[in-house]
Amino acid sequence: MQPDAQMTHASARSRLQAWRSRSERPWDATSRLGLTLLCAALYLGLGFKYPNFLTADNFFITLLSVTSIGVAAIGMTALLISGNVDLSIGGQYAFIGMVTGIVARDWHNTTLAILTGLVCGAVLGYTNGRLVRLLRISPLIVTLGVGTILHGVAFVISGGLSVYGFPNRFVHLGQTYFGPVPLPVVVGGIVFLIVSVTLLRTVGGLRTYAIGGNANAARLSGIDVDRYVTGLFAMNGTLIGLVSVMTVARLGSASPTVGVGFELDVLTAAILGGVSFIGGSGHPFGVFVGVFTIGVLNAGIIFAGVADFWQQVVQGGALLVALGADQWTSHRRAQKRTAAQVRDIAADPGEDPSSLAAPEAHSPRSEPDEVVVACEGLTKYFGSVRAVQDVGFAVRAGEVVCLIGDNGAGKSTVIKMLSGATRPDAGEIAVKGTPVAFDGPGDAQAFGIATAYQDLALCPNLGVAENLVLGREPRKTNWGIFSWRDDAAGEVEARKRLAALNIVLGDYRRPVNLLSGGQRQSVAIARAAQNGSTLVILDEPTAALGIRQTRSVVALVRTLARSGVGVIVITHDIDIAFDLADRFVVLRLGQRVFDGPAASIEQGQLIHLMAGYRGSLGDTVEAPTNVE
Repeated sequence: MQPDAQMTHASARSRLQAWRSRSERPWDATSRLGLTLLCAALYLGLGFKYPNFLTADNFFITLLSVTSIGVAAIGMTALLISGNVDLSIGGQYAFIGMVTGIVARDWHNTTLAILTGLVCGAVLGYTNGRLVRLLRISPLIVTLGVGTILHGVAFVISGGLSVYGFPNRFVHLGQTYFGPVPLPVVVGGIVFLIVSVTLLRTVGGLRTYAIGGNANAARLSGIDVDRYVTGLFAMNGTLIGLVSVMTVARLGSASPTVGVGFELDVLTAAILGGVSFIGGSGHPFGVFVGVFTIGVLNAGIIFAGVADFWQQVVQGGALLVALGADQWTSHRRAQKRTAAQVRDIAADPGEDPSSLAAPEAHSPRSEPDEVVVACEGLTKYFGSVRAVQDVGFAVRAGEVVCLIGDNGAGKSTVIKMLSGATRPDAGEIAVKGTPVAFDGPGDAQAFGIATAYQDLALCPNLGVAENLVLGREPRKTNWGIFSWRDDAAGEVEARKRLAALNIVLGDYRRPVNLLSGGQRQSVAIARAAQNGSTLVILDEPTAALGIRQTRSVVALVRTLARSGVGVIVITHDIDIAFDLADRFVVLRLGQRVFDGPAASIEQGQLIHLMAGYRGSLGDTVEAPTNVE
């Protein structure tokens, strides 16, 4: 193949890979182009059949009929993306509507009625979120029960009767028009736009996608998952409060029967719009198309003079079709990912070990430095099983400590306690001589303790750059979780970190689930080796790496140590351990059996310690009891 042809082929392959990566991103807007075309065809087809269908008045009437669904659907979208769902929204709709109507009727205060609806919705949503997090039960079950209760309470407080007699100012909120555009449509559009931008462009939006992709990885990145999820439930409840206020004002009455089947309408719109029911993906544009498609179908049924109960049949069928399409799409994407990885492997010429320069010889540190992190008496139980007992050691600035032990020795439990992922039942951790108590990984990261876990703790739906900066996102504004993300700066940072591991990617926003195992491992390591760290913990950092990447990790560890960072490395590769370690700490069955300089022990002795024999160091190690 000629050089020009090779370059053309490589360029085409790069463009194809970039397009494939974009289509796999969790907020891909092109996944519902087919539905958009179908909706447009349906709308135009009905317009040709019924001349009045394409008028501006009918267009805005159609929007008005689905405004409540649209506002509720964007709130449900945020919940679904985070891997949660709220089936109580129908009950909330009825209950909040009755409370709002009673306040408007009895107090004749429009402002108070509006605030009542919004606050009531926020409180109900927050309560749902807390129940889901505290009970640790599927949100499907919890919110279904809450919704049933609220439907019943709506009938109780109203006596089964509708409420009338609202002040004119309140009714005008739902019946005011700006030309042909109803005020509820304007309000609904503004709310939909605000929530959409928040999901797609802010720090909080990225973290919502991260929680839906891998909640544990998000938590280990320092994100307070419980607080975020509870906040999403509260936001969803507030939107249902807004929907209730608009509906009561537009109808001029409040009825306890309102809200029956509402959760089905909202779920249909969200899932039809491409939001994954299992979390981690979805785009507001698709949701809008899903909402409008439902409006067009309902309007078409009315124009055709078909009985209104057919709306339920159509919506139920649309929901089943959407769920089936979602599963089929997931299956197809999984097949494409597998095929892409096979093609990438086949196209990779591989590495020639003879062409790789040998790493520089390791020189153990001779002068003691400041202790950056020390632990003493760490003990952890899981039920009646004692995973770790009375473990203690220290790591000095610029020192590489290899934590060694057989499977089940307690290594991962120890580093999870040091990284804040697990709270010890006993013992103490000190950072630079100051005792600390970590309530979560975020606390440990605030003290400069960064960790690359054995299970990688990556969000597979997010891109490489998003994973590397998750929890520490570059920002253009500083408004907390509503801060505007600086994605370009995040990509620059990702390039720099991966370049240190000899990893170069064509697309740094390519979802992690499209990467090879070695690339994922490199991303996890690069995330841990951030600037400003006091201690970096690497759990099996070379387990899935090739020769070149392994040597890059070795070089990275030495670079970190030379810069004064303490490093803990957990590995089963004895050669790598001796190549890196200044000191060994050996665990067996949850207890420390050795803590000493690397120069004081040989490979055979180290293996004997891991297996329970001291060899030339002494007698057989007595195996500690692991179950009490």
